[in-house]
Amino acid sequence: MKKISFYIPAMVLAIGLLSSCGDNTTEHTESIRYVKATEVLPSQGNDVLIYNGVVKERRDVTLSFKVGGPVNELLVDVGDYVTKGQAIAKIDKRDYNIQLQAREAQYTQAKGEYERYQELYKRKKLPENTLDKLKAGYLMAKSQYEAAVNALEDTELKAPFSGYVNKKFIENFETVGPGVPIIQLLDFSDLEVVVSIPENNINEMSEVYKITCDIRNANKTSIPATVKSISKKSGSDRMFEAKILLEDSDANHEIKPGMVAKVKVQKSNSDNKNLLVPIESVFSSGQKKYVWLIDNNSHKVKKQEVNVSEIQGNGLVEISAAINIGDIVVTAGIHSLVENQEVKVLPKKSETNIGGLL
Repeated sequence: MKKISFYIPAMVLAIGLLSSCGDNTTEHTESIRYVKATEVLPSQGNDVLIYNGVVKERRDVTLSFKVGGPVNELLVDVGDYVTKGQAIAKIDKRDYNIQLQAREAQYTQAKGEYERYQELYKRKKLPENTLDKLKAGYLMAKSQYEAAVNALEDTELKAPFSGYVNKKFIENFETVGPGVPIIQLLDFSDLEVVVSIPENNINEMSEVYKITCDIRNANKTSIPATVKSISKKSGSDRMFEAKILLEDSDANHEIKPGMVAKVKVQKSNSDNKNLLVPIESVFSSGQKKYVWLIDNNSHKVKKQEVNVSEIQGNGLVEISAAINIGDIVVTAGIHSLVENQEVKVLPKKSETNIGGLL
């Protein structure tokens, strides 16, 4: 009996430890909650215009040699990052060195003759028209020599700006001519979103107070942006092209050209006293009403007190609070959250948005 009583406490302790470990694992797994969320809207929907666009790189340039010849060094590959002034490819310099030597000899001879005959002209022992012919020959030889110097320098293709090699059009040891594409270089230093604006909204772009962009596939929302340029003439579709420059350089690491973006243009500086949120996002605690705000960087929720002023007929409620247009509030799962709870927003589904791209 003593032997049995010795083993029973040990088994109970082991079970307790396993149960404790299991609880910690479950707690860690459930530390991130999946929720549905939406943006805070102005009370008058026409204060914010929404456009869909595509992220573009700052520059897309195809590089080529100014001279021709066999390429004996192709120094980059697709996907490589190159800095401004870095060598990309080189043409065999042999023939260009020979040409430079010949032009230099002609230039040196023409220069010497011109300088000697200048002395004779000063002594009035040489007609002026003869000196003019010598000067013309000297200047021609000089220009040919300088062209040969430039041609030799142009056998080395250098990056005009820092960027990524997107395409390579030739392979090493191929013979190319002047202007033949060698590589395509992309500049990602500044990213922009290209959107099409209807002609009935184009004049309202002059009243812009604030612009933000959401790029779902990069998991980035409310990225600050500014208007870079707007076309002065509409296209055949009666739309004006606008380029929106993204200002958050830290976000550029996750954002890639070609991604779909949603651009929100706020036309006026709202005092945030009249805002709209879904009625299901508001909950009570004690005598007060709150919403859960999601921080764009930490993805954690914060309880924010609100005052409800009017319930709309479209499922929205008008509130006043210390929050901004475009802030994200939780709409489903609000009763299972706690302060500073980390959440993950479930993507919205739409019958007209196949694949959830917009």
